[in-house]
Amino acid sequence: MNIKSFLHPIVVKAKESVDDKHHKKYLKTNDHFLMKKLKDTAQSTRCFVIGNGPSLSITDLEVIQNEVTFASNRIYGMYERTSWRPTYYCSQDQKVLAQIKNDLSFAVSNCKQAFFPYNYKEIIGNDVCAMKNVHLFYKPYVSVYSEDGTYPEGIMPFSNDVSRQVYDGLSITYAMIQLAVYMGFKEIYLLGVDHNYPMKNGVVDMSQSYAEGIKPIDMSTQYPPELLLCEVSYREARRFCENRKISIKNATRGGKLEVFERISLEEAIQNGK
Repeated sequence: MNIKSFLHPIVVKAKESVDDKHHKKYLKTNDHFLMKKLKDTAQSTRCFVIGNGPSLSITDLEVIQNEVTFASNRIYGMYERTSWRPTYYCSQDQKVLAQIKNDLSFAVSNCKQAFFPYNYKEIIGNDVCAMKNVHLFYKPYVSVYSEDGTYPEGIMPFSNDVSRQVYDGLSITYAMIQLAVYMGFKEIYLLGVDHNYPMKNGVVDMSQSYAEGIKPIDMSTQYPPELLLCEVSYREARRFCENRKISIKNATRGGKLEVFERISLEEAIQNGK
């Protein structure tokens, strides 16, 4: 047993203890109660969860102009070329938020509602947190340490109550699916979720990893993308939703996400008519 494996249970217990204290504090805040009010508020049966992958195009966004949509992070880089705006805007990663914090006010002003982790209020800033359409959710600590590089099924839970917690899943897409399910959407379509990061000289080529117009995240401050853990999380989302007769289909043009049933965007649009 290496030293990391020996110390890991001790570190996890300490982190879980701190997290439990913060979580109890959150459950007494107005942020918790505002999230609770979102239960079954969906005004339609379906929505689109938008990723920022290179397959996403302005044309696709124009096609879903009248759909309910969830989008995230630097999606606002595409706004100059389209009148489309997301219904809901989300961002959850601590290091990503630190990079885009100066743009958050603009992002929040261009959506119906925005969602950020209560855990990172200091990064987000008081002015943004005070905006009327901002909701703060709690992102709990979950240990995903894997000594052998594999991850057991179910290691990343799927929240059945986002007013209490929204799980990371190592993807903002996972968080957005949890929000959509809580709101009561029964048909969820993924678009632009390429689930693929091209490599160049042994590192992620961020210039090829985002849709045109979206400024790449500075990966020098990030952990490497963990696609295997993302897939474990996505399979948990699929199981959770299938048990509740909620459909998740992947309308992304290409990409490498095969956890969900594929459907063309054109067919998805036609299904809603």
